[in-house]
Amino acid sequence: MSPRPRPGSGAPRARRIAVLAGALALLSVLLAACSSGFDPSSPCTSDGRQAGAYPQLEARIPTAFRATQPTSLDSGRICTADGLATFKSHGVEELHYAGGVWNTGTQSGVSLATFENAGDTPLQADWVAEYYQATANVGKNVNSVDVGSYEIAPGIVGKKVDVLNDESYQSVVVWDHDGRIQIALIADFIRDIQTKAAHEAVVREAVNAWLVADGITPPAGISDPTSPTVAPASG
Repeated sequence: MSPRPRPGSGAPRARRIAVLAGALALLSVLLAACSSGFDPSSPCTSDGRQAGAYPQLEARIPTAFRATQPTSLDSGRICTADGLATFKSHGVEELHYAGGVWNTGTQSGVSLATFENAGDTPLQADWVAEYYQATANVGKNVNSVDVGSYEIAPGIVGKKVDVLNDESYQSVVVWDHDGRIQIALIADFIRDIQTKAAHEAVVREAVNAWLVADGITPPAGISDPTSPTVAPASG
């Protein structure tokens, strides 16, 4: 994320980004603190991220959502036990990621992201969905967590985690494409979006942005792409 805003004309925009970051906090891939001294070529002893840390991962992120560039784009790595969380049980010792964020409302936004294991074992979409589900289950203001399948496109099915977090509908959709993990994260402030159906339309838009970037024609006529199974939240 960007450094602390300076007083002046840029401050209102920076505050909007901060509000969005709060709305996406539960589901965001941007987990580590921004660190200007972060050296991605050094041995990983702490989590960190910054713009340009892993340009090859940042280059995978779709360049547009609703015909606009991301508000922010950066990348980083996670190697601490707390940061890796459930990934540790799958033998992941160092995780690399990149993500772009788009503002869509006063406290609403979309993040398109990708994860990569720095080790030899490729990540699996189920592991990533498990990670987000576990994160949601211990969220402070989480009212419910639903987990199910999501039809990305014909022949491509991903996992979807839906969270009702205080006054925010939040969803994360994860799938595999050519051995890479694609992630769409959506947070909609209920006062911005009004209905769950409107939120689901934004989820579809976010997934479609990935499909377009991958050269896949988005499917038409998918009216109910979710098949949730309830996973009660705790905490």
